[in-house]
Amino acid sequence: MSEYKKFCYWVDFHSFKAVRRGLEEREIELPDEARIPCRVLRAAKEIAFLAPPAWNGFCKRRTSWYRNSDRAGKFLIVSNSPLDVPDLESPITIMGSNFMPGRLPNPDEISQLVRSKEYQKKKPSEWDKPDPLENDFYQRWFERQQRKEPFDFEKILLSHSANHANFIDPKFFINMNGSKVPYSIADSIYVCSSCLEFFNILGEQWPVKCVVPCIGAVQFAHLPMDQYFEVRTQRAADNNKNKG
Repeated sequence: MSEYKKFCYWVDFHSFKAVRRGLEEREIELPDEARIPCRVLRAAKEIAFLAPPAWNGFCKRRTSWYRNSDRAGKFLIVSNSPLDVPDLESPITIMGSNFMPGRLPNPDEISQLVRSKEYQKKKPSEWDKPDPLENDFYQRWFERQQRKEPFDFEKILLSHSANHANFIDPKFFINMNGSKVPYSIADSIYVCSSCLEFFNILGEQWPVKCVVPCIGAVQFAHLPMDQYFEVRTQRAADNNKNKG
């Protein structure tokens, strides 16, 4: 996936119509993804968009953060190449990375991440209410990977929460050009709804972050398990420069 690259644009409905009209004038079709947000990350998809209802589909509980965010009600356009059309700000850029973390949190540190006041304040009420079917989903993946440790759904859920918390209030990060670069604190089975970090619903304030695809993104977007991707945000980088 070293050549992998995606350009992601958040727009309101008015701007979305203008962008689609501009693409149609150039005979570029803009298909939608109706139920599973991470599918727009497939390398084979040249371009696609997510309308707000897509976040109420297959991953409704896991993507409930979208409905609590300032992205709620907005459209997301994801392309394999930059879009040279009006009404678009600088994109979120996702690319392959050879990043490897120096270390990952131990169980006590995972619990500390989840206790973060910022995380607890932003957490949607639905987040802590998994459907029993999710247990079966994760257990099948867990057993397929022939993990040596016993399956523990509560441990997985706690890691999911800690991972999001680390992009809200980072405790595990590297420094790059004077800025924090938070990273996913576990492998693919132990992270959830990575689309939130890929698309800046969580962690928008960081110019760079390193994100591991969740099991959903592995299954539906065909991203490689346990591999980090670099997510760059020009607006956050500009904000940091202005502060300096």
